[in-house]
Amino acid sequence: MPYCETIITAQNVRIATWQLTETIDELMALWGTNTFPQHYAEARAEKRQCEIMATALLLRELFGEDIELRHSSNGAPIIDKGNISISHTITHVAIAHHPTRRVGIDIETIGERAVRVAPRILSPDEMALLPQDEGRPVCNTTPRTAAIHIAWSVKEAVYKIHPTAIEFRRDIILSPIEALPSGSVTAHLNDSDTPIEAHYTLYNGCSMAWAVE
Repeated sequence: MPYCETIITAQNVRIATWQLTETIDELMALWGTNTFPQHYAEARAEKRQCEIMATALLLRELFGEDIELRHSSNGAPIIDKGNISISHTITHVAIAHHPTRRVGIDIETIGERAVRVAPRILSPDEMALLPQDEGRPVCNTTPRTAAIHIAWSVKEAVYKIHPTAIEFRRDIILSPIEALPSGSVTAHLNDSDTPIEAHYTLYNGCSMAWAVE
């Protein structure tokens, strides 16, 4: 399945998602031109080629035309039509756009990796406040596993706005994740007095979070 949908959030963030099920040849057929997107020629692995093609197609879907994608010195994506953030996971590509405000997005396929690395992402206090697995299943996973993935996605989205917050468990502290499968949390940064409100949802077997500043 190619393009999934575009969501317009209450914060005026447009989020577009693409489910990556195509081969590179199928994506090239959808692209339909003799030129390649930026950075495609540099990619060697087919997975990376598919990500680049799907990103270019998703930008076309968002803006109705092909968009030049550049990157800042720290790797953040840049376009001439406002601010964007891009995230890739095994199964999806997601793009968030805001016309004037800085935006960050992250999407993570739900699996075992986030559960294994949770103590490196979350502070001891955050770990203690995670829901337990006695609750009802949420979107085919346990409440605790869902909350871990959401916390990871939120911290990644906030990091894309504040790339100085390198140590997630120390530099970005979240309020408890109380609502599943969708809701919002407050992120407190150790180098800023202004908290950031981040929003999240479980989506197509993934956790997805976005934040604006």
